[in-house]
Amino acid sequence: MKTSFVLLTWNRYKFLELCLEALIASIADTAESEIIIMDNGSTDNTPEVLKRYRDNKLVKVISRDKNYGLNAYKKLFNYAKGKRIVIVDDDVLSFPPKLDLIFEDYMQTFTNYAFIALNVIQNEFTNGAKPTPEHYVDETINGKTIEFGPTGGWCACFRKSDYRKIWLHVAFANLNMKNSEDGFLVHTFQKRLKLKSGIIKNEVCFHASGPYYAKQYGHLDREIEKYKQSGLQEFVDDYEKYNSN
Repeated sequence: MKTSFVLLTWNRYKFLELCLEALIASIADTAESEIIIMDNGSTDNTPEVLKRYRDNKLVKVISRDKNYGLNAYKKLFNYAKGKRIVIVDDDVLSFPPKLDLIFEDYMQTFTNYAFIALNVIQNEFTNGAKPTPEHYVDETINGKTIEFGPTGGWCACFRKSDYRKIWLHVAFANLNMKNSEDGFLVHTFQKRLKLKSGIIKNEVCFHASGPYYAKQYGHLDREIEKYKQSGLQEFVDDYEKYNSN
């Protein structure tokens, strides 16, 4: 198995169905890939969406009885069989073609990077959760460019061999919205393995983050609940502004 795509989902079925449709279409080598979806105790129509994939050999579904938060990633990563593991947020709604081969190429080229993400579409409604350009420095090898800097986990790849070297640190970490799985991985890869993280400059996905798209797809209350549980009041305030419009 070359590539494992892992998705953790909870009560965002409208995003999820679009994400899965786009993700499956973007994978070139389906014989050497897998998609593992963990339903983190959803109470909406997520189980109905996932039932459509019961006979799809590419997709494996793991259902949990309650929401374990981001700590569920610890189990999810352990299910992955691929040489490379790709975290996919369920609100990523489009991907470049041959996504698996893109990550294979960049991970082989940039051997001093442990965590590499796609770039994101930015428009008047979302920045894709990506910081502003001054946070990045370009690094080019063989015509391929990585933006070295803050790297989110919206659609990001790491090697299973690197993960094995730090898995114990992940196992004992308390992952949450303040200490997220992507941020923890980036920090630990850098600290323990001296490996960098960055964004593929010219390969772009659409990460529908932020309150505008949450409202458009009917997930606004879900996002407010998530941020309230995490104690992130500034995000609660931003999302509640849209709730009143």
